[in-house]
Amino acid sequence: MDFDATLSFDENLALFRAEVEQLDPECARILFDNLASLIGDGDAARNRRAIEEFHRAVLVAVEALPAALAT
Repeated sequence: MDFDATLSFDENLALFRAEVEQLDPECARILFDNLASLIGDGDAARNRRAIEEFHRAVLVAVEALPAALAT
C-alpha cells in the first residue's frame, strides 16, 4: 500500500488497517489493540517505556496464538 500525502494520518491509517486486516486479521487485531500505547507525550523516558510495553503486549499476544497461526 502506498500512503497518500493528500490524506490525513488518520485516513492513511484507516486504509492501512483495512489492508492489513485483509492480509492477516489476527495480526491486525494484535497491532491495533496495542497501537494506542505508542502515543507519546514528548518525554523520552516515558516514550521508551511505552515502546517497551507495546513490544511486551504484542509478544504476549503473538505467543498466545495457536502454533499454526504464530508461524
